[in-house]
Amino acid sequence: MDNKKHPLKIIPLGGVGDVTKNMYVYEYGNDQLVVDCGMGFPKDDALGVDAVIPDISYLEKPGKKLHGIVLTHPHMDHIGGLAYILPRLKDVQVFGGKLVIAMAEIKVREFGILNKMTHVDGNLTLGPFHIQFIHSTHSVPNCHHLLIKTPGGTVYHGADYKFDLTPIDNLPPDLGAMAVAGNNGVDLLLSDCLGIEKSGFCPSERSLLKAIDSEISNTKGKVIFTGMSSSISRFQMAIDASIKYHRRVAIIGRSVEQNIEAAAKTGFIKIPKGVLIKPQQVQTLPPNQVTVIVSGSQGQSGSAMHRLANNEHRIAKLKKGDKVIISSNAIPGTGNDADIFDLMDTLYKHNIDVVYSGTSENLHVSGHGYRGDIALLAQLVRPKNIIPIGGNIRHMMLYKDLAKDINFDPEKVFVLSDGQSVILENGSVKEGPRIETRNVYVDGLGIGDVGAVVLRDRQVMAEDGVLLAIVPIRRDNSQISGEVEIISRGFVYQKESQDLINDAKKQVHSCLKGLKGQATDLGFIRKKIEAQLEHFAFDHTQRRPLVVAILLEV
Repeated sequence: MDNKKHPLKIIPLGGVGDVTKNMYVYEYGNDQLVVDCGMGFPKDDALGVDAVIPDISYLEKPGKKLHGIVLTHPHMDHIGGLAYILPRLKDVQVFGGKLVIAMAEIKVREFGILNKMTHVDGNLTLGPFHIQFIHSTHSVPNCHHLLIKTPGGTVYHGADYKFDLTPIDNLPPDLGAMAVAGNNGVDLLLSDCLGIEKSGFCPSERSLLKAIDSEISNTKGKVIFTGMSSSISRFQMAIDASIKYHRRVAIIGRSVEQNIEAAAKTGFIKIPKGVLIKPQQVQTLPPNQVTVIVSGSQGQSGSAMHRLANNEHRIAKLKKGDKVIISSNAIPGTGNDADIFDLMDTLYKHNIDVVYSGTSENLHVSGHGYRGDIALLAQLVRPKNIIPIGGNIRHMMLYKDLAKDINFDPEKVFVLSDGQSVILENGSVKEGPRIETRNVYVDGLGIGDVGAVVLRDRQVMAEDGVLLAIVPIRRDNSQISGEVEIISRGFVYQKESQDLINDAKKQVHSCLKGLKGQATDLGFIRKKIEAQLEHFAFDHTQRRPLVVAILLEV
């Protein structure tokens, strides 16, 4: 056993400078603990990419012992990476509150992943890490902050939160435990900072209750209610209002079905017997007796909400008099506002009533604390040092301004980027070595096989198209033997640009003349043709298509 006292190292593999793919490594000597394992959402230029996950290369290095992964709450930017990362960490156990474990198990079991998952109430010890789960509030029930004690120092890990004193589940944040942690001494606070641009305190989830009740009460046709698939409190409000106005409830969309099932099993959503109906029954009941809870509030192509809006859902159909209630906004950092607006426009085109935060007050509220919430946590915990997390660079930098207002030294607020470690020793924090990280892209069944080069090629194809040259060539003398075929896709319209196509063929012939009689490496010939055609395309069109030469040996 190693009795030597070590400093504590903290390494963010995601979640700093970027709202999503949260993952934090705590390292004491050779012992490691991971907090959260999230996924990110691709930017517009990451064409074809489904998700982004943290780079865990550092965790796979030999000589270290990873004692477990602890989850703070069940949003996908905190648990969505599990299905892709756990297969590489086969024996690692996962811990968290009841709801997050129930939701995480559903997500990973369908991938055939069997890592042990354990729900924790209270305290947990993993190697040198002594972890206290402190109940916090967010936009989903059963969230936790973590007080992590090690021989190298004490850290308060304040993942996504707001101080909701009147939550729907009647379980407010444990302010007493937060204050006790502060009284006992905290060396470092990691604090959610996404809502720091807004002054005051973030409203309670309960502030949505009247608006949701009102919108359901005055709907003549079907109510279609959509929000983030983990919005358990809002689904509870919609279900309670539906019962009040004599409506039965159907649930459509795999992610919503799974999350409501997990919440019901763990007691965080309550649905009286006889309220739920099968989706197939929606069309058999009078419209004013039906509420449908649907996934796809972000306008994702192929989601249940997207198919409903486009009249493509095989079970349910929307008609005039129906109302769609959208109780969410765009996910911060994803830039998917356009998808949501397209969804709304499609609904409006079909004469469907749409209500959302832009048309009706109190249909959405953030789950991230405002400036007042963030200041309050810092005042309760009274740390020696602070690292803002869960926000973009501007949110993290604004924490330095907030520090001045609460009489905290801005020099002890550390703004990090992914992979930038910090060392905690004797109550002081300093920057440690930078760990090389990259974005790992999930594209269909592929994980990590799409990199910067592939994305650049996709971007080029999207902007300027593709130019293919199919060239029959003799291996013995590197000369063309047959007809060169030029194919344009998204570059120029082939039928109307035949002269350009014919000139491109001549370019292929001319660039190989100097090789006459020489047996040359086919890779060299291919690159030579591609370079010639790239220059030709730009000179004649001022465009840069992706040029691909395919050589056929004859």
